[in-house]
Amino acid sequence: MNLNQVADRCKGAIFGHAIGDALGLGAEFMPKATVTANYPNGLNRYSQIIQDPHRRRWAIGDWTDDTDQMLCIFDSILEGRDVSILDIAKRIRTWVAEDGMGIGNTVWSVLQSRYFLSAPHLAAQYVWESSGRHVASNGGVMRTSILGVWKYDSLAEVKTNAAKVCRITHYDPRCVGSCVAVSTAIALMLQGKEEFSEILDIVSRESAGYSPELDKYLEMAATGTLDDFDLDEGLTATELGSIGYTLKAMGAGFWALKNAQSYRDGVLQVIHEGGDADTNAAVVGAILGARFGFANIPTIWVTELRDANELDARVTRMLGLLGLAE
Repeated sequence: MNLNQVADRCKGAIFGHAIGDALGLGAEFMPKATVTANYPNGLNRYSQIIQDPHRRRWAIGDWTDDTDQMLCIFDSILEGRDVSILDIAKRIRTWVAEDGMGIGNTVWSVLQSRYFLSAPHLAAQYVWESSGRHVASNGGVMRTSILGVWKYDSLAEVKTNAAKVCRITHYDPRCVGSCVAVSTAIALMLQGKEEFSEILDIVSRESAGYSPELDKYLEMAATGTLDDFDLDEGLTATELGSIGYTLKAMGAGFWALKNAQSYRDGVLQVIHEGGDADTNAAVVGAILGARFGFANIPTIWVTELRDANELDARVTRMLGLLGLAE
């Protein structure tokens, strides 16, 4: 790939994340059957999003906390030209104080620790251990896309950064492993990798050791169907599970990488499954944005994204830091 193609994929990963999040809001917390009922002709535009009490908190075309937290990382890198755990923690705390809309329970619990600003990993570990080492929510993987872009040419740095940023709030090894897997996949595509099997092999190697559950979900992505992930699990009266599992978001991303024919195709398939649709679509969107590039994202989804110009300005600065600016 030439530098222009790499730049297009970098921009695709970042815009792909934000657009998946913004459009996915329309199906967030809905069972699949409810998504179908609310959008009988499909959810294709931000303006179609049902304005119920949950969704009307955001303006039409706005992204949610998934992208807000990604931007805490993004802005920290742009200012410091490095990945600073303490600075990112400070920015997340500031975002919560000033907005914080959509914040998940795990992030909220960790932020209550008096150690969060000085030792966030310690705070996150305490919350995780207090849960019986059970909580493995998707609040880390939903924001990790930018860490696949930054230092994309060094898998070692991508892996280290993804792990340490995840642990700011999410200490469970399944969370950490999913962040490493998604960030590594994005970096590999920016390096020019195209074949799913090669990407999966490298990702499996880089994420080995975090949890055997990772291999299960990566294998499901390689050989299974989207139905296998049951993305709306727990939203019907007969199910005991719960949405928001980090490995489901990761798995949906890798399933889309293998099966999607375009950015639009993959994002819409995942959104229409319901569940934690904005997070799932943010992960899928970042991966497919890196795969197909910004030029493949539907123009109307870009132009109608509420803060597209602000995001574009950030991307331009990042491309300059990466030596990819025209």
